Amino acid sequence: MLSRVLLAAALWLVGILPAYAGTAAAFYYGPDIPWSRLALYDYPVVEPDQADGVPSSVSDQRFYAYVSLGEVLPQRPYFSMIKPEWRLGKNRNWGSWVLDQSQPELRDIFVEKVFAPLWEAGYRGFFLDTLDSYQLGVTEEEARQRQREGLAALINAVSERYPDARFILNRGFELMPMITATVDAIAAESLYQRWLPDKDSYQIVPDTDREWLLQQFLQVRKQFDVDGIAIDYAPPAERDQARKLARQIANHGLIPWVTNPAIDGFGVGIREVLPRDVLLIHGGNEERLWEHADAIRYGLMPLQFQGLIPDIRNVDDAMPAGELRGRYAGIVVWLEKDGVTSADFERWLVRQRESGVPIVMLGYPAVDPLGPNGQVFGFQGRTTPQVLPSIVSQHADMGFEAPLPRFLPVGEPLYNGQATMPWLEMVSGSQRYMPVAITEWGGYAMKPYLIRSALPTVKAEGLDRWMLNPLTFLHDALRLPAMPIPDVTTENGRRLGFAHMDGDGFPSLAEVRDYQGRADARVLLEEVLKKFTLPTTLSVIEGEVASDGLYPNQAADLQQIAREMFRLDHVEAATHTYSHPFFWYDAQNNPGELYGPEGQLRLPMPGYKMDPVREVAGSADYIEKNLLPPGKKTRMVLWSGDTVPTPEALAAAREHGLLNMNGSDTTITRSAPTWTLIKGIGLPKGNEYQVYAPNQNENIYTNEWTGPFYGFERVIETFEMTESPYRFKPVDIYYHTYIASKNASLESLKKVYQWAQDQPLFPLFASQYVRKVLDFNQMAIAREGDRWLVRGGGELRTLRLPEGIGLPDMNGSEGIAGYRVDKPGRYLHLQDGYASWESGNNSRPYLQQANARLTDFTQTETGLTFSLHGYAAVEFAIGNAKGCALRHADKILSPVRWEGNIHHYRSAKHELVELRLQCSQ
Repeated sequence: MLSRVLLAAALWLVGILPAYAGTAAAFYYGPDIPWSRLALYDYPVVEPDQADGVPSSVSDQRFYAYVSLGEVLPQRPYFSMIKPEWRLGKNRNWGSWVLDQSQPELRDIFVEKVFAPLWEAGYRGFFLDTLDSYQLGVTEEEARQRQREGLAALINAVSERYPDARFILNRGFELMPMITATVDAIAAESLYQRWLPDKDSYQIVPDTDREWLLQQFLQVRKQFDVDGIAIDYAPPAERDQARKLARQIANHGLIPWVTNPAIDGFGVGIREVLPRDVLLIHGGNEERLWEHADAIRYGLMPLQFQGLIPDIRNVDDAMPAGELRGRYAGIVVWLEKDGVTSADFERWLVRQRESGVPIVMLGYPAVDPLGPNGQVFGFQGRTTPQVLPSIVSQHADMGFEAPLPRFLPVGEPLYNGQATMPWLEMVSGSQRYMPVAITEWGGYAMKPYLIRSALPTVKAEGLDRWMLNPLTFLHDALRLPAMPIPDVTTENGRRLGFAHMDGDGFPSLAEVRDYQGRADARVLLEEVLKKFTLPTTLSVIEGEVASDGLYPNQAADLQQIAREMFRLDHVEAATHTYSHPFFWYDAQNNPGELYGPEGQLRLPMPGYKMDPVREVAGSADYIEKNLLPPGKKTRMVLWSGDTVPTPEALAAAREHGLLNMNGSDTTITRSAPTWTLIKGIGLPKGNEYQVYAPNQNENIYTNEWTGPFYGFERVIETFEMTESPYRFKPVDIYYHTYIASKNASLESLKKVYQWAQDQPLFPLFASQYVRKVLDFNQMAIAREGDRWLVRGGGELRTLRLPEGIGLPDMNGSEGIAGYRVDKPGRYLHLQDGYASWESGNNSRPYLQQANARLTDFTQTETGLTFSLHGYAAVEFAIGNAKGCALRHADKILSPVRWEGNIHHYRSAKHELVELRLQCSQ
């Protein structure tokens, strides 16, 4: 610390601050606090009234709660405790009262009623604002000094109560000599550009004001060695201007933050988080459940594959409050009917366009194209063509999965004067039409040039085709930057592989040779689970196997089979519920009924009324108490029936500590080769989240169990087509117990297991995959100059690098174990939940691939030390390994093969601790 003080003093003599050193601050007072993104900053400041407290997922980070010491708003919960005589006056610009902090009783109220609850809520830092507001109500210097002493006494009192507390002061330069608390930084607003609330406008800060403020920063740096933070303001739409202001601030050695006046958007500094949230708005869906809207069925995959996190709302729902620019990567509005948007929604959408939030309209225009709002978006009406249109221009990614129809419909007869890249332009007579385009504000694709049936007059599954490439279109329309993409399909360069079984048919009697008349669960145990060791998550339906269930005469045998299954090391336990709801919403809404509008609602458990807690938590407890060996837990619930659980069922799982999976229909095959049959990874439902199964089970491949019963072997086609040209999905062998009831279906399952066993996969359990999906939704990515920073929960450990981002230089990297580039993606391997690196030419050794998880990884001066733990014989490869020797337990391990400078190794063990790679200099 002394060296920093001496350096600051030396720089003071020449009148400059030290260069910006990479410490970063962020201020966010808006709703829906983006905790994981803010956790990438050294000094994250939030408005605590916007949340119940600091979430446990980011409790390792110090968050600073905003506290106004010099003023109070009437809506603060402690306002009623403040006596009128403690008010010095009113700040009419903000509607707040100026406080007299020279009053000891008022200071006690702040310690007990303001700071103590914040400490209990998890805040370990405090950003103290309005420290100079007393000047609005006090003019005499002696009285002002009493105010300063009172403020300092309050800060010191908080520090005495909470010695680990840290503080950031907004201005308050004159308080520093009286403060004994630990102050991390001094902040001040308006170094280059300020906001004038009374004039509702921005203003350039005069040079004299700027010089005065810089001198104040210099003084406190010299005397107290604290960081300086400058907060400037810029219009949300002027993101480039904000970045320029941030660079100017940083050139003074100050930490920059440039944001909107309400501080409810996500601003920019030298460190800039790239927004991953995307607002996905649906409307006009005629299905009974919103989960079946086109925006969900088709829209999730291309958004999530590109690293985006959908925030899903109906067009009639309330839209997010606060400033969206910087918080959201964009807005996608997918409408299945025309004219379903309200005037309020259109006005809201216009405001987002003015703020510069990218907007994509799919299906139908999200505003009346012939009204004034349509003009804002550049739409121009055209008459219906009287002559068959012809194509003027067509983007290379139009006609993606099916050629454009020979007789071209125009769909909505529109043109757009703000198009920057027409994807499809047609002419009929003297009129031009543009049904698909990238525009100044984002882009749009109107029916029928979004998705179209290959046989428009036939209604059947698997016939829909993308008329445009959804990946490139959405990428361009949302103006997505090149950034590392969190990837849930891969770890350490290997494609994930696991299996999971829904417990349907556990009591069914087998037709299989040598097992006739016995439970098909016994066939599955003997012929599959004891022969293949791929990690498998098995579930049972309590109502089918329990002694008081539907099959009491078989119960003892069924329970014994289940116990034998769950004793296997490569099997983890899940529940498939108590009564197997077939239609979750209908069953929950009609708890005492057995039949509903779609058919039977659940199994006929005598005297039972459907209860989501009993279905999920109760059945999980039954399995744990009656079927599992000591030490094993029920890890998951695998959704039953239509696999559309209600938010209440999802909450029951989460509150009981259960992960959840199932739902969606990824069934792409060579006979239905369409990305419309590749679905997303999961679906948010309010505060809950449903994780989708990566692909579907044998019921789909056997035409709902009508045959052919060997049909499940076609899932191999799905695995292959979700690996190339892109790795969209991991390998998940998903089936029901009854697949073991027939000879043909059993053989198909064995064939699929054998195929998986022959692939270079990364084995793991379904629960571990689910944790990756949940971590996907929390991972934050930032850029600081040429350096990338990533923070997640440590479950998801792969980033996919798009073209345009170079491979990491292992020198100077943190949290990076290696990379792999010889597969359908360029995959970066993370050691844990945090990583930081720059691209460059790498000559150091690195982990090129492994089928086991890293439990330790360290770069040494001469090589590497690392440990691996997996569920199969460990296989791994090291790049740049020429001239290196690998040792384990004091023995040299020899490569089993070489590929250039990549050395491949294999061990019969499932765990290798403290591998040491030593390279010659």
